[in-house]
Amino acid sequence: MSRNTIESSRLVSTKKRDGIFAASSLFGYLMMLPVMSVLVFFFAYPLTFEVWTSLTDSTLGNDAKFIGIDNYIALFSDPEFITAARNSVVYVSFVQAGKFILGLGIAILLHQKLVARGFWRAVVLVPYAMPGFVAFMVWKLIYNPDVGALNIFLTKTGITDAPIAFLGDRTWAMASVIFATIWRGFPFWAIMFLAALQAVPKELYEAAAVDGANAWHRFRNISLPGIRPVILIVFMLSTINTINSFEAIWLTTAGGPSDATVILPVFAYKGLATFQIGESAAAALSMVPIAVVIAILLLNKLKKD
Repeated sequence: MSRNTIESSRLVSTKKRDGIFAASSLFGYLMMLPVMSVLVFFFAYPLTFEVWTSLTDSTLGNDAKFIGIDNYIALFSDPEFITAARNSVVYVSFVQAGKFILGLGIAILLHQKLVARGFWRAVVLVPYAMPGFVAFMVWKLIYNPDVGALNIFLTKTGITDAPIAFLGDRTWAMASVIFATIWRGFPFWAIMFLAALQAVPKELYEAAAVDGANAWHRFRNISLPGIRPVILIVFMLSTINTINSFEAIWLTTAGGPSDATVILPVFAYKGLATFQIGESAAAALSMVPIAVVIAILLLNKLKKD
């Protein structure tokens, strides 16, 4: 028997001994049991209960009856739900694009040799360090048509003849909330990108500069590939968080004016406020497949990289 054949046989027998029922595997399962119990209690059970609720006609004070996917069928034939879904796509797309562009730009700037660089890095974190309630209430005050700083600036400089109801006008409401959300969230992107940039070996930049590469070529061929895994992870986490965003819309416009800024979390909350628990659960779960697909695609891409 050849040496390769013997080694292959040993490898197969080793794999058999190290199967899922091997002593080492069972010991690993035992060590994981406390953590798995916590996950099942705090994650699996609420999720299972919500899925079950979405398949019933549950309302406050009434016994729930199983109705299958009727709630989902009703949702996809509801014009308000379609509007909320469309608004969610617009909201998430522009917020993520804005966070990426602003976060990457700030990270590159803070990566340079600046005067008082530590101070500016701390300043960038201020929007993200503020509680969400405070941040969006401040922006609601800034957008106020009577006493808001933005309208005062626009009218004093002659850019506009009259104050603009940024949060009360369908033309401006979504854009205003998107801008406030970008301001609140871009520091997370900036700090993560900055940390990734600092991990890229400086020798690569020095070698590229010796070879005559300009700043753009160094960024495209060294910086961007070096921080690509971080970009994918941050994009995945932030996208899931933005899809489930509630406070930004609710604290500024509450979904108005009319349905101009209603997104899926706000739509689900309004259903819960009217005690339509089953329909509200279905609306909330409608966001889960989108988040799961995005996570799977990005994790696969990260694995390939």
